Amino acid sequence: MTRRTSQLSAALSVVLLSLVARGAAAQSDPKFDFGKQEVVKTVEWRSLVKGGLLATTGNSQTINGSVAASVSRKEGSNKLAFDGNLAYGKSRVVTASPDALMANTTDLNEQTIETTNNWLAKGRYDRFFTPNNAGYALAQAGADKIAGKTFMGGGQLGYSRQLLKDELHLLVAEIGYDFSYERYLQVPMKTLDPVSIHSARVFVGETLKLSDATGITGSLEALFNLNKEGQALNVNTGNPGVDPFKDTRLNAKVGLTTTLHKDLSIGVGFTLKYDENPAPRPVPAGVPATDMIHYGAGLGEFSQTVDTQTEITLIYTFL
Repeated sequence: MTRRTSQLSAALSVVLLSLVARGAAAQSDPKFDFGKQEVVKTVEWRSLVKGGLLATTGNSQTINGSVAASVSRKEGSNKLAFDGNLAYGKSRVVTASPDALMANTTDLNEQTIETTNNWLAKGRYDRFFTPNNAGYALAQAGADKIAGKTFMGGGQLGYSRQLLKDELHLLVAEIGYDFSYERYLQVPMKTLDPVSIHSARVFVGETLKLSDATGITGSLEALFNLNKEGQALNVNTGNPGVDPFKDTRLNAKVGLTTTLHKDLSIGVGFTLKYDENPAPRPVPAGVPATDMIHYGAGLGEFSQTVDTQTEITLIYTFL
């Protein structure tokens, strides 16, 4: 073997070794797969918007609509997310009242009544100490006039732990502190002062992957009041004063989302809210001033403890 042939052979060996090493490195590159290592991007953005509308005319005259949007940004160990939703609905119904001029005669009237009127906006910051452990801080504001609350605001601090993550499941649990501030719609014969609530918070959430296009989510949040709410009306007595652990609130959600085409999906969701000590019931439209003293008879003077919402929405993902 000549010296030139030996040098060419050595060069070919170096090239082959380089190609083998490059192929091995390519095989070891992490790719996104639910439950497996994910490529860490410098900045990761996610955003989506969803909405729904229902309108009827004729014998039933209603209009109901909802819209929601969310955006998040993750960079390294920091994640910032904003969410907002709005729901509004009204119905035109027939009401009966005695005729003021003719005895034993009933008048029929049409009246427009709000049946849904709520909104909520919140921002959350997560600081990841490890892939499975994080601290979080949240601020939120909203209102639910049908439930008697003209404003709801507050914040949360706590610890978040990823308990399980594999190809099908993502299970997260959180514990922390919640502060809530509530203002109420005024009702006859009572003065309703704003209420501050300090609570212990427990949360658990699950994401289940059924296929590449379909997934199910479920979560449960529990808030246990730690302080005595001196200004809040007690649902059992009607007088001010609610003791600690007597104003438990639960928020449960379950949803199914499936991709229709690229960035367009359809979602079906169910939400249940429980308030052990709800706000006083707002005065319904059309109650005569002469009947205000008897307001609350029959159905009671407090809002119901359970609210539910079922929705079908189209979801468009921008990023």
